[in-house]
Amino acid sequence: MNDQNIDTRLNFITKIIGIVFLIIGLFMEFMIATTSLYPPLAGMFQILAIIMIVVGAVSLIAKIS
Repeated sequence: MNDQNIDTRLNFITKIIGIVFLIIGLFMEFMIATTSLYPPLAGMFQILAIIMIVVGAVSLIAKIS
């Protein structure tokens, strides 16, 4: 395989992982907002959801060269 094929596959895998993280983070944030949790526990889950959303968004923007 040449370098261009490898870069294309890595970009595709990065985009798929980004979409998965973004969807999971958004779903987690939605579920936290619609249920009543113990406040310190809810805060911890919100931080995890925000981290997943940010990682997903960055991986959708990133391009492997």
